[in-house]
Amino acid sequence: MAGCSETSSGDLLEKLEMRFERKSPTDIITEHMSVVAYNLMRDEIKNLEEVADILGSLNNLNHENLHEINFKGLNFVKPVEENLRYSVTLKEINISKYSTFVNKFGVSLWYVLKGKQPVISEAKYRCLFEQFLQMFGIEVMAQPEIDMESTEIFHRKVSSRADIVCFSPKDVEKYSLAVCKVKNECCFTDVETEPSAPKLRRTEDAPQRIQIRKEKFSLPDGLHAQHVGDLLAYLDKSVCKEAILGMTVEKTMVTFTRLLVKDETMEKLQRSSSDSVKLKEEERPVLYYSKRYNYLLLEDRKEIVKALLTLAVMEKRRAKKS
Repeated sequence: MAGCSETSSGDLLEKLEMRFERKSPTDIITEHMSVVAYNLMRDEIKNLEEVADILGSLNNLNHENLHEINFKGLNFVKPVEENLRYSVTLKEINISKYSTFVNKFGVSLWYVLKGKQPVISEAKYRCLFEQFLQMFGIEVMAQPEIDMESTEIFHRKVSSRADIVCFSPKDVEKYSLAVCKVKNECCFTDVETEPSAPKLRRTEDAPQRIQIRKEKFSLPDGLHAQHVGDLLAYLDKSVCKEAILGMTVEKTMVTFTRLLVKDETMEKLQRSSSDSVKLKEEERPVLYYSKRYNYLLLEDRKEIVKALLTLAVMEKRRAKKS
């Protein structure tokens, strides 16, 4: 499992009095990286959208889940790089790397599917997502190479070892671009399973309900309390001050997240001698989150790829700026 905490995740989430706000994946990443990187110009954003359509096609792969795919019909031929370079004008996008990992992703997909196993392991889902990220210029590390990270909240240690860390090779201490948690199951429940657990609600049809906090705390449907603990543990390693990006992957369903905790708030949470602290509305931590997107579905994949390309381009500009 991606993370482990020495305090209950649901209990911690309640004490943090989280706020939640839904945004698009690209908006989450752009707002996050704009603090430390050169922003994209209007014509670059337009080109990025066109490139996302081209690079995200993956031979028009379009399925709800892995079990729908006929592995015998897979055809991930290495693309002709010269043709792609004509369409991709952003110099930060590495076409050679894309071409290499398209081929690797296709081979891994074939290998995962050829066994016809009714249950696909988390390790295989993780491997597929690692290569998916790398196609679009994201540098990654995955378990078991990743170190455990931790922080203290309310004098309790919160520890985590992410499944995948998207990282910047330019930094040693502040290396984390995003923290990923991968599961081989999906959570669609709207039922509260225990008194201390956050109530999971479907928000895709009515996102405005998130603003009405009838419960003491709540999580968007499909996000787990543990993910907030993961983000907190890696917050100090983020390339951006006071905030960290995350992704949760449930099978092939991807949700983008961003945790924002102001320095003053973090100090209060760490110094508090009690199990909770009274925060003003503007001091409360915020979790920005996207709806879920399936990277096997063509239209969903365009949104994911656009966000990942934005992250890759802005990270290269951040590294250049520093």
